[in-house]
Amino acid sequence: MQGRSIINVFLWTAWQRSVMLYFYYLLQVQFRQGYSPEWSTLFAVQGIERLAELDSGDYGGDGIDYMCNWAFQILRVNRSSLGLDFRSLLSRFDSHFPGRPGRCERGSDLSCQSDLPESCHRFTDAETKSQSKHSSSCDGHCEKVRWSEESYRSVTGARAVYFDNNNRYLQYIQASPRTMAISHVWSHGQGGRPEHGINSCLHRLYTSLAKACNSNSYWIDSTCIPSEPQLRKEAIETISTVFASSNVVLISDTDLQSIDISAPDIETLETVLSILLVCDWNVRAWTMLEAIRGRNNVNILCSNSQMISLTDLCCRILNEGAIDLAVLLGSAQHLLPSDPTAIISVEDAGFLISRRHASRPADEVVIWGLLNGLSGEKSALNLWKSQRSVRTGYLMSSTSRLETEGYHWAPSAPYIRPQHRSQNYVVCYQAYDGQGSYIASIEDGGLRSKWLVQDMNESLLTKYRENFCHKTPLGTGHPTQQKFNPDLDEMIEVYEQPDTALACNTIESLLGTGHKVRSIRPLAECGTVPYKGGLRRGEIYGMVAAVCALKLGSDKWKWQGVYQWLEEFDDYIWRIEFMVIE
Repeated sequence: MQGRSIINVFLWTAWQRSVMLYFYYLLQVQFRQGYSPEWSTLFAVQGIERLAELDSGDYGGDGIDYMCNWAFQILRVNRSSLGLDFRSLLSRFDSHFPGRPGRCERGSDLSCQSDLPESCHRFTDAETKSQSKHSSSCDGHCEKVRWSEESYRSVTGARAVYFDNNNRYLQYIQASPRTMAISHVWSHGQGGRPEHGINSCLHRLYTSLAKACNSNSYWIDSTCIPSEPQLRKEAIETISTVFASSNVVLISDTDLQSIDISAPDIETLETVLSILLVCDWNVRAWTMLEAIRGRNNVNILCSNSQMISLTDLCCRILNEGAIDLAVLLGSAQHLLPSDPTAIISVEDAGFLISRRHASRPADEVVIWGLLNGLSGEKSALNLWKSQRSVRTGYLMSSTSRLETEGYHWAPSAPYIRPQHRSQNYVVCYQAYDGQGSYIASIEDGGLRSKWLVQDMNESLLTKYRENFCHKTPLGTGHPTQQKFNPDLDEMIEVYEQPDTALACNTIESLLGTGHKVRSIRPLAECGTVPYKGGLRRGEIYGMVAAVCALKLGSDKWKWQGVYQWLEEFDDYIWRIEFMVIE
């Protein structure tokens, strides 16, 4: 037994280091040549059974109270992080914040749970902390500087705050390549609206920083996005342009501003990267958009108003720092240099923001559209109507769907929230970009595509249930069943795989109402073999399939949902067929 354990450790270490060196090479190439979405599949680790058994302690170490568990979870379950070693990151983070209590939950020193961002007050307290931040030289009682609405309305296009000697009102000019764009999260106290004003000490700070970067103006949402609906719409439509054209994009995050880089040795730079990867700024949807559009000119604001180029930081760590830390950049491909104006496909954009939170649910769709080249589109239906095709592998997630005829298959949002299902359990099947899967045609009447299909009937359903719908005591069942049924006896029997059981119940109900029912899986781009691109990456769920139903007399199948679909035997027959799904 001991010998087997030694062999496991050796093989695990050898595999992990091989993947680490492989990612290291890919990152070196991308920093030289620029990031391209086509490279994303090379960062997509496909797991093995041994990895499915690992928990975070096997490759990460114990959690840290001050670190947001949701932020670390996003990093840990990223498909480019499977099996990587997080100990250097955790060590650097903990060394910089030794013994600091958590700030995720109001009235508690502990970090949040990693299941929902809504459980973390770093997200939900954003609005209440508007303009609570002051510069380090301020006593915290400075006056606010409000906008000159007349000046704002006199400018066409994207507005930026112009430097002048009149500090009573904010003055505006058109944003230009000499504008410094500031990217931040509201929960750190710099949020607000121009009609309410910003703290005068922050205005002076932004002005000073912009002048140091040879800018003649600055842009930050709290001064440049008003509340009035039409002006807000106009401002949001120009965000991509502002960040893509600005000469500097400045990351302003409280944790990053605690780092002194006056003597930037490699240990200090590793600390900056470690904190950057799990800081509040790096887990929000709006800041991801801003990072992608300004990715070639991003600077990080550190203590004493010192700035460091993100590209220079990453290159130095790749060349001089710890490889196990450097390769974690593979999970933050939005930070890699690339064409900031490039239109990102709806699948790639959806994948990028699938775990990143926006305070307003509607904003998720707006950001999705902005990445795809649309102008502040709030309607997911209109976004899908603007598309001509979609990679079918992208559709295999647990996100909610549109309820519009012809578009029941279409995700209504890119963000994959944990979904509470009947029988009191939760699933969260992640969206992947679908690279390499069959491309479906989007038509007015529905989605036309080839699929791998399995027609269900009562006989096959009975056999499937016998093989896969087993019961077990609650205490050894699905983890979320235990969480959501705290009052039940641990010995009461529940389904071992509740989502597979729910799929069977759904199929039974549809068959009972005269529908034809089939489970479907995506094909590879060639259309002749199953697509395996989304299997065993990041979080392990095994195989998933969509259930579709055909009403008597109709020629269009209706999407019913995505479920866990177990299959370990050869007597379940799949075939390839064209379908139109509404």
